Amino acid sequence: MNKSKWRHVPNILTILRLIAVPVMALLMISGKLTEGLIVFAAAELTDILDGYIARKYNFITNFGKLADPFADKAIQLTALLLLARGGRLPYYFFFILIAKEAAMIIGSLFFLRKEIVVSSNWVGKAAAAVLFAGIVLAFLNIPAAVYIMWAGTAISIAASFVYLNCYVKQLKSPGTGRKELD
Repeated sequence: MNKSKWRHVPNILTILRLIAVPVMALLMISGKLTEGLIVFAAAELTDILDGYIARKYNFITNFGKLADPFADKAIQLTALLLLARGGRLPYYFFFILIAKEAAMIIGSLFFLRKEIVVSSNWVGKAAAAVLFAGIVLAFLNIPAAVYIMWAGTAISIAASFVYLNCYVKQLKSPGTGRKELD
């Protein structure tokens, strides 16, 4: 099969992940945590798969650049909020991480106006992996989830500073507009 027929697969996976957010939420609200965990885990796996396909075959799109991280944060933050509501995690993880994401969005919009874009890096990916592990442990009601979530939150905040550093470096570099750093 021709490679070009697969060019939409990453975006389709991202759309499926966006659809998974309310599905997971409804399952969790109705007390079906096992099913909610399955939807959460499947959604996170599609994140890995769509990123791999997009990068390997250069199927990177403007839609994907915006929708992929949004879908990732939406599924994680929704799970955090509902796990806190169910008493499996403290609410402060949700509030810390939503504040961090809001700051990242505001900062990104500022730098985007200056035509500066910074792609994800290993620190951000590490944060996502640790947060995923913490959320899964919380779904399973394993007390160690809180410690893993503290680690994931700390790495996530550290990733923010790494991204900020990349943005500032590009801002100071003349003529770099729209260059992505990895």
